[in-house]
Amino acid sequence: MRCAAVVLVFAVAAGCGKKPAAPPPDAGAPADAPAASEPPARDQYLTTLKTKRGEQQLKAADKLATLAESDPAVVDGLVELLRDKTNAGAKQTHPQRVGSTREAAATLLARCGPAGEKALTERGLPVLREGLSDKDAAVREHTAYTLGKLGTLAKPVAPYLQRLCTDPDPRVAEVAFDAVASVGVGDVGAFAPLLTHKDEATRRRAAEVIGLLPEVPADAVPSLARALADPDPLVRAAAGSGIAAAGGKGVTAATGEALGAAIRASYPAKAEDEPTRLDGPEYVFWPALKGCGKHAVKPAIELLGHGNPLVRQLSARVLGELGADAKPAADALRKSLADDYANVALEAGCSLVRLGEKTDEVDALVRAALASLNPGVAAEAISAVGRMGPAGAAHHAAVLDKLSSPLPDARYYALRFVTTLPPADRAKHLPAVGKLLGDEEPLIRGRAAGVVEELGPAGAPAAAALGSALSKEAEPGVQEQLVNAIAAIGPGAKAAVGSLLPLIADRAAGSAFREKVIVTATALDPASPDVAAAVKRGATATDLEVRCAAAKALGTLDPLPPDAPALLGKMAKSDPQTEGRLAALRGLTAAGPRAKAVRADAAHVAANGQPGVDVWAKVAVAAMDGDVRTAAPEVRARLTHRNPNVRAAAAGALVLVGPTAADVPALVRILGDAVPAGRAGAAASLARVGEPAKGAVPRLIPLLTDGDAAVRVAAADAVAAIGPAAAPAIPRLREALREFATDPPTVVAARRALARLGAEPEAPRPR
Repeated sequence: MRCAAVVLVFAVAAGCGKKPAAPPPDAGAPADAPAASEPPARDQYLTTLKTKRGEQQLKAADKLATLAESDPAVVDGLVELLRDKTNAGAKQTHPQRVGSTREAAATLLARCGPAGEKALTERGLPVLREGLSDKDAAVREHTAYTLGKLGTLAKPVAPYLQRLCTDPDPRVAEVAFDAVASVGVGDVGAFAPLLTHKDEATRRRAAEVIGLLPEVPADAVPSLARALADPDPLVRAAAGSGIAAAGGKGVTAATGEALGAAIRASYPAKAEDEPTRLDGPEYVFWPALKGCGKHAVKPAIELLGHGNPLVRQLSARVLGELGADAKPAADALRKSLADDYANVALEAGCSLVRLGEKTDEVDALVRAALASLNPGVAAEAISAVGRMGPAGAAHHAAVLDKLSSPLPDARYYALRFVTTLPPADRAKHLPAVGKLLGDEEPLIRGRAAGVVEELGPAGAPAAAALGSALSKEAEPGVQEQLVNAIAAIGPGAKAAVGSLLPLIADRAAGSAFREKVIVTATALDPASPDVAAAVKRGATATDLEVRCAAAKALGTLDPLPPDAPALLGKMAKSDPQTEGRLAALRGLTAAGPRAKAVRADAAHVAANGQPGVDVWAKVAVAAMDGDVRTAAPEVRARLTHRNPNVRAAAAGALVLVGPTAADVPALVRILGDAVPAGRAGAAASLARVGEPAKGAVPRLIPLLTDGDAAVRVAAADAVAAIGPAAAPAIPRLREALREFATDPPTVVAARRALARLGAEPEAPRPR
């Protein structure tokens, strides 16, 4: 393709003078020889992509992305441009502008669909890999940055990329670390030693990457164990997180000993010496220690003698979780039954029971603690019985009696205990749980609603109590939890619909909450005339968020109100806000063939609407034609569009057309977009993908404390859907609970995610 570019330059230069006369027929060329033609448009655009920056380059990229669908030579030309090392210079990589020819070519190849991605993987990545070892530091920097822009598509060259993390040029090393965070670590065993590098900045940057890894191989564990001795607590925590992610692979007795030493170095010798952060980075050492299996027994026994009661309690808990491997710890645990702190003694008793060492002494200890007037002691006893499982059945009746205890802590922990019971047994206690929906303590009311939510449809007998509680509730966080419980029950909660409808028009309630109410009411009783009337009123509200929520919900009503299609069609074409037009199109999508009367309106928007809106219009047309999935190619093509608003629309629409594991690389790139709707839509699509999206965990974790509430909630739902591989998100979920304690949607989503990951909202307190 270089030759084509040269031809273009020559042609332009020749055109500056007088056009030469045509040669006579006998000048050596056949009489029927064709006249010289202009270079094809493809070559002109490729030249612009190579030689221009800014808007001209972006327009050329858009033209090439379109041409690539029918002209395979576009992909070949882009691969050739990857060889061009031209760049803006050192320290000139920037997320808002293209800094090199290869960055422009590589990101455009990723936009060119399967053919572009295939060419990038098979022919382009080897070219970029060579650039990582170029003698020019600026070339190395821009090449690493380009690979970071590609995200997981560049995973095949990740082992070569991570070598630049120790590049002699500090800027190259910095960019390389950022790129590795985006692409993923290709060789964890080779990357882990960076935690013990002589350079402090290198150790810290490596810690930021390793602390987010969802999986770690066995060969990395020895290096991680050595890093546990680092004086920097964040480096130690990252090493502990990596060992926990190894899931027991590669651990030895030395690993367990190193974790024990790290715990002693990280916790104050006595609880009263200094405050201990209950969700601090050092908490990760405990799941790491548990993952060491039999190699954790000796260090855990030694930690039972630590001066800090929190350390003693967590050591006892680890021993209980180890099962038969911890049998040698029975004598040490029996000694701990006499600990001055109730939480330590009860945890030791719980662990003895779990090890099959149940004794009368443990039973007496639990009974005495349950009867204690000290709220913390009673609560700790309830918690311990819950962790005993079936072996603690003798104490279940006494614990359930605490649902009516005068001690708020006891009532709260008794509710948490209910969630440890089998679903059928939980349902038996719904009457007592329902009474606590009106408790004087907001935290207890919210916890009671959470119990019902976890029951799902089986919680239907509590629907009336939920509705009654909602009509009286003034605390936003509890309101949110009550609505979640009603939504989880589903159609069986119709008795609560009457309490939902007034909230749609309640301007004192937050817009996000009112949106949830609209969605819940329409899902519970889509045939209700009262619900339809409330939703239609909402669709004409001046509040944009409420108007959008109502428009989206309007299409889900069944039967669809006769005037709904026209209302949505008009809104899709003329709402003053882009968000309003998008919401109307989503409503038409939900209505499907029932809204076919306004198909022409949607088709008009699809052909003439602004970028992003046209994506949803095409989805709406496909839905009206009977199968929304036929819009999937259009949606996927827009996931890599240069306009972030278009990418945002595509990410949101992908939820409906069906995201797959193959979409994960594109969605991960959108997680880094500046448009909140894009980040939220990408996270929502990743939640639909579930466990196969585990490679996105490092990029989802920062979004758990994003500045946008919708993004935080979507990210929390995504890590919850991914499951155990998202365990590195637990500390950030706890941070979100603390940082956004006044934002009900975030709190509810973070607590739900922690529960699905098997983690408590915070570490236990010494009592």
